[in-house]
Amino acid sequence: MTEEEKCCKEHETEEAEIKELKEVLKTVREEVPGLLKDIVGPLKELMTTTMTEEQAKEKAKAIAAFYKELVVAGIKEEDAIDLVKSQFLSPSDIFKLLASQTRRPKTYESSE
Repeated sequence: MTEEEKCCKEHETEEAEIKELKEVLKTVREEVPGLLKDIVGPLKELMTTTMTEEQAKEKAKAIAAFYKELVVAGIKEEDAIDLVKSQFLSPSDIFKLLASQTRRPKTYESSE
C-alpha cells in the first residue's frame, strides 16, 4: 500500500468516526432533556414533600417498632441503629446517595 493510499484510508476512517460522533451527540442532545425532565420532576416533588403530623407519628412508630424488634432479636443496639438508618432514608439522604453514585469514576476491568 502506498503512502497516498494509507493517508486516504486514514482520512476516510477519521471522517467515519466524525460522522458517528455527530450522530451520538445529536442523539444525546435530543434525548437528555427529556430524561432530565423525567428525573427532575419526581425529585422536586420528593424534596418538597412534607409530612402531616399524623404521618410523622406513624413513621416514628414504624421506626421505633423496627428498632425494638431488632434489639429483642439480639442485635446489638449500635448495629440496630445502623440498620434503622439504612432502612429509613430521608429525601436528603437519597439525594446524597444519588450524587455519590454519579460522581464515581467508572472503572473497567481489563480482559487480559
